[in-house]
Amino acid sequence: MRKNGFTLIELMVAMVISLVAITSVYSLGAAMSKQFYEEQRLATSQGTARVAIMELRRDISRAGLFGTPNANFESTCDSAAPDLPKLGGGTTPMGAFQYYADEDTSSTLDPSGSNTGVHADRLRVLTSLYLTDQLLVHSTSIDGSVVVLQSGNQAYRRTFAWGQSAGPYTSGSAPTYLSGDLDWDSAWGGETASWKGIAQKGARAFQTGSILHIETPEGRHFFRSVFGKSGNSQDEIRIAVTPSLPIGTACLPGAAEGSTLAPLQWVEYAVVDPFDANEVGSDFFDFDGMFYIDLDPTNPAFNLKNTTASDLRESPNLVLVRRILDSTTGNVRPNTTQVIAEFVTNFEVDFLVDNKASPGAAPVLNIEDRTSGAENDINAAPEKVRAVIIRLGIRNPLEDSAVEHLPDAGTRFEVNASQKGAARVRNLEIEIPVMNVARRNL
Repeated sequence: MRKNGFTLIELMVAMVISLVAITSVYSLGAAMSKQFYEEQRLATSQGTARVAIMELRRDISRAGLFGTPNANFESTCDSAAPDLPKLGGGTTPMGAFQYYADEDTSSTLDPSGSNTGVHADRLRVLTSLYLTDQLLVHSTSIDGSVVVLQSGNQAYRRTFAWGQSAGPYTSGSAPTYLSGDLDWDSAWGGETASWKGIAQKGARAFQTGSILHIETPEGRHFFRSVFGKSGNSQDEIRIAVTPSLPIGTACLPGAAEGSTLAPLQWVEYAVVDPFDANEVGSDFFDFDGMFYIDLDPTNPAFNLKNTTASDLRESPNLVLVRRILDSTTGNVRPNTTQVIAEFVTNFEVDFLVDNKASPGAAPVLNIEDRTSGAENDINAAPEKVRAVIIRLGIRNPLEDSAVEHLPDAGTRFEVNASQKGAARVRNLEIEIPVMNVARRNL
């Protein structure tokens, strides 16, 4: 008679079956978890690219707003046409765009040459960053060195926020955004009480190094650098400009009454190493207050317990930055550098240009890129641009050993050639019409 129960063989078979089932469930769960986190990383890359594209679209679509496609053609009353500093020295016509193909590709984005087909261009845009209004000119000084703004209109009140506080203020000194790095002297802060304060937006729009575009009722154009504040009388905004305006001449009769004025800023997009002090300043990524260590590779803290810089930060984490340039020197204005996107793998800029034979001829639209010599053409004739084409690639912060590196695929990026695998990449492309420039050339 057989007793109830299991034999040893039956128990072993059951254990093996259970082990296989548990292993299968665990493997499936691990794979699903890995896939979930991978999708999360891809979604983060996609979201980062979209935010960056939105920032680019805003600035590029406003290129030439209240300004000019090419000041050489519009500033006909001045003895010398206005210009802007070029990257690397020299000057070029003051226009809506400057373009430098592959400026940071070999030195920053892909110095080891592991990733073919990637680009790190530089794009500069002349636009009105802070204002959506043109202000009216009340008058000028007799010698044309000071412009007085009309105060009895809504555009003026929106710009200077009449009646609002000027901002952070301590006794005996100017508000922080009206002095120092923004080149406003202490007089701006000291006189805020008499003209009831100005808004931060107005202060930044008229900071020294910006460009004033002055257009007369007769359609003549003048471009001047903001030099500073000149006195204060009866709550007037008085702005010193250089060089002086030709007041009382056929080009600018009277005292410029009824002319419009718009401050313009020179914005640059570039791919940089955020730890490169020459590009972003020595304290741009200063984490001392957050981590109590300096993430500089030469810091002795990295020698403790065999810790290296690469253990604490992803390298290279290349970022796309947006920064404002001084129109007189081409230098980056302090405290204006913003990180638009991290872990950039590609920043490529192309242009849709109108190469019509004459102003009245039919449009002849062509795509210009680095293969067609676009750099020289765009810098010499920015008024041709009808649209800007941006291709932006963002990678995952970490490499995946299961992802094979395919240099020409455009969807994988080799971060460290000594490691197996590659980082996944998400690419976005957008064509941004530049209506402000196109309308001025119809």
